[in-house]
Amino acid sequence: MARFNLNKGDRFKLSKDAGLNNLQVHLSWDGDHDLDSSTFLLGEEGVINNDADFVFYNSENRQEPYDKAKHGAKRNYIATVRPMSADGSVLGSIDEVDGGGDGETIDICLDKVDAKIQEIVFVATVHGNETFGDVKDAAITLTNTDTGEELCRYALNEAFADEDAAEIAKLFLNDEGEWEFEAVGVGHEGGLQTLIDLFT
Repeated sequence: MARFNLNKGDRFKLSKDAGLNNLQVHLSWDGDHDLDSSTFLLGEEGVINNDADFVFYNSENRQEPYDKAKHGAKRNYIATVRPMSADGSVLGSIDEVDGGGDGETIDICLDKVDAKIQEIVFVATVHGNETFGDVKDAAITLTNTDTGEELCRYALNEAFADEDAAEIAKLFLNDEGEWEFEAVGVGHEGGLQTLIDLFT
């Protein structure tokens, strides 16, 4: 169980003294819905610095380079090798095309985050003519990967009747140069393209 349950707008400070470096963000929901998680690593202007800082299921930038002899068809490579940010600090989730399952997981190593990055935004989209109003018990959980301790959890309780895309949460650098995790909970219509337009 998470140490803190967050409401929209609440923040959880990741103290350097606590030695928090390797984190896991897990998006979960109930039911057989097709949700995809994506991550945007933003610079000072609030947009990505290069294409690889948009970490999503179809990204060309992966945890290892494509090797035809090893991976075979490109679709097998995309389906088995995790997408990765330009600096290697964020590993995205493999796309679960059948929906449901155990949700989607993103791994973050704060020591690897490029100095130009000010925010790491976690978003989700719903497919198949559904909206977040159809999805039950969607939540995001932040865990200390090294210890397995759940640090905080945000249940997306907002009534997004028409929205099929959402900014769920973000990590950002505060004025003291420390990372904080914030429950955002802002919905959008227009799917993933709306979020791409927002952060590029």
